[in-house]
Amino acid sequence: MSHTRVLPSLGSILARLWIRRLAVGVFVLNLLAVTWPIASLFRAAEPPVFGLPMSMAWPIAWIVIGWITLLVLDHFEKREEGE
Repeated sequence: MSHTRVLPSLGSILARLWIRRLAVGVFVLNLLAVTWPIASLFRAAEPPVFGLPMSMAWPIAWIVIGWITLLVLDHFEKREEGE
């Protein structure tokens, strides 16, 4: 059996590297946003966000942002693999 391997172009390699670095940046920002001292800026009960106090809405928002980041990263990784 002969296997032909298609080498990725330089543009796709750079795009994948850019997306991965962006994802790492989002998660570093996520880490900083939910730890002290930044999280203490959002510990107030007012204003409510979707009925939740700000101290609960802040980490939930970062969980959603992380989830969306993983979806985007997965999309680009699968596109590069040809799935």
